[in-house]
Amino acid sequence: MVVIREWVNWLTVLSLLVMIFTLPFSKSSVEICFVIALTLWALKRLLFRKPYTYFAPSLKQILSYPNLPIYLFVLANFISIFRSASLALSLKGLFFKLLESVFLYFILAETINDRRKLNAVLVTMALSMLLIGADGIFQYMTTVGDFLRKYPQAGRITASFSSSNGFGGWLIIMLPLLFGIFYAGKNNKPKKAISVILWFLIGVLMICLAGVLITCLVLTRSRGAWAGLAFAVIFLMVVKKNRIFLIIIVLIPLALLIATPFFIHMYLSAGSQDFLFFIKKNLVLIMQNIDIVRTNLWREALLIIRDFPIFGCGLNTYSIVAPHYKSALQEAGIYPHNSYLQMAAETGIVGLSSFILVITSLFKVSITNMRKIKDTFYGYILVGLLTGLFAFLVHSFFDVNFYALQLVNLMWFVMGLIIAVQKIALKDEGA
Repeated sequence: MVVIREWVNWLTVLSLLVMIFTLPFSKSSVEICFVIALTLWALKRLLFRKPYTYFAPSLKQILSYPNLPIYLFVLANFISIFRSASLALSLKGLFFKLLESVFLYFILAETINDRRKLNAVLVTMALSMLLIGADGIFQYMTTVGDFLRKYPQAGRITASFSSSNGFGGWLIIMLPLLFGIFYAGKNNKPKKAISVILWFLIGVLMICLAGVLITCLVLTRSRGAWAGLAFAVIFLMVVKKNRIFLIIIVLIPLALLIATPFFIHMYLSAGSQDFLFFIKKNLVLIMQNIDIVRTNLWREALLIIRDFPIFGCGLNTYSIVAPHYKSALQEAGIYPHNSYLQMAAETGIVGLSSFILVITSLFKVSITNMRKIKDTFYGYILVGLLTGLFAFLVHSFFDVNFYALQLVNLMWFVMGLIIAVQKIALKDEGA
């Protein structure tokens, strides 16, 4: 039975690996892999648990952080259904969006339970970075679009994502994780000569890959993603006061500075305009764009929150409620370009507060455990994941990442992986 259980575990892991690898370019693959992982996870519980504990977690598990806030978050979303503007849309959002993400979190946290499985996930994510980074550069350098989805760049690269902001959201999770993997490997240098050569070559490849991903981030021209990464650097300074991370803090702006000429080239002919005038002109245009479009959309969301303050207008109903709040002259955007405002509009202050509780609990537990973990491998991976998640959460203030299938699944995948890393590290160290 133990062998069968391990086989089921590895099949679940395999479905998760395919899911995270194909996530940037195949929504159908994400859905199929999730269904397979959920089925195997349920099968494992049916076969290898006592009848009264098939799916019911223990009281200790329910009351633990961040599990309890997650249950409260689901409850808040469920309650919002009873005052929903569309019961059908809310039920669809509950069962096919929210619960999918939450189950993904629990499956990750439970299934990735040793270092071999964790390494498999990290290698798969690194290979995905390599593929999507190459896709983004290919899209920028050619006129045929990216090679995975044939999306044209239209001045801002998207790689296989439908928007440059979506690509930016993916990049700012992956970049800190890549640095975490690099330094985790750096501190685990092998002793055999052949292994050392291979270790060195992989290190060089990862440095080149980091350069590719940073260049892609610049070429997305996603200001929200840039802001997310900038705030993540500050988070890193506060959480991990370490000379190595201070070097990273210097290297990232330096890399962005090196990539700046490519960014400028998209706007300027050589010597055609004064550079300072160019900066001033485009900053004004940026501010005007934010004032005219995004501020109006945020105001619209605030009006919905004013009318539905406690439990919102109903999960997954923003697109049908928002048109009633538009003026004749207002921009015709559907979503508010702010995940938190949309969440508050749909599920009220209760829903938004419960989500913030989920995030703060996750970071509180993770930072506490990070200081207990002595193995630098797990420490660097955990820091990379937390930093990427923090960047993503900041970026979500400027976009609707929580409502994009690929990005919200990536967020909950990373959250589950954060818990899994801690459990593995503390188990290995006997804590």
